[in-house]
Amino acid sequence: MREAANSDMALSGNAIDKLGDKLRSGKMDVGILRQLEAFRALHAPACKSVESVLVDRMDLKLTWRPSKSTVAIIEKLRRESIRLSQIQDIAGCRVVVHSLRYQDRLLDAMCVMLGDVRVDDKRKSPKHGYRAVHVIARFAGRPVEIQLRTQLQHVWSNISEKVADDVGHSIKYGQGDPVALDSLKTLSEQTARLELIRKERDDLLEDISKNGKSYAAYRARKLINEKERACIARIKAIFSRR
Repeated sequence: MREAANSDMALSGNAIDKLGDKLRSGKMDVGILRQLEAFRALHAPACKSVESVLVDRMDLKLTWRPSKSTVAIIEKLRRESIRLSQIQDIAGCRVVVHSLRYQDRLLDAMCVMLGDVRVDDKRKSPKHGYRAVHVIARFAGRPVEIQLRTQLQHVWSNISEKVADDVGHSIKYGQGDPVALDSLKTLSEQTARLELIRKERDDLLEDISKNGKSYAAYRARKLINEKERACIARIKAIFSRR
């Protein structure tokens, strides 16, 4: 406890941002790396608080990702006009759900249960094809980023990472191989469309369960199924490109 308190004092105020300035400029030595590791460690209590809410109280299955790497931090500091103390995803976890509908419901529940949150809904304006909802919770003054994804959003993200390994990580920021960029963009758009189609079907099934079957509902479901098949065909076509 005494060691944690000393680390917090050593990295309070402007010290964190001064550390960020050194990282951005390329200055690197053992002392700077130790300071950065101490800064990462300050997020551990906030992570435990988030886990307590999501796992113990909400019974969710989550995956913790490693703390943001030194290289990723430096790249972000250089790429964006941001201070080290402003980076929201030093620590984070991920929750993957089966559908867009459940994603919306879980987002509402998280906002209530976590309290002090900021929501970054990347579904409305995807960043280079990336779609998800990021919920930034704060505990003990430290942010923890929760990536709330559907299964299709998660699959797209994994494909994007594999493509980045092959053609370069600049692809994740809208730069690099134009063919890969176009394919990822199209895949993102089509998976988003597929999710909306399936949400439309879920809404229709709920309406049928409440109001009973009807010819209009039958016709609507048939149309939804046709749209789903067409969308899946377009997605398959993306992977068949040479």
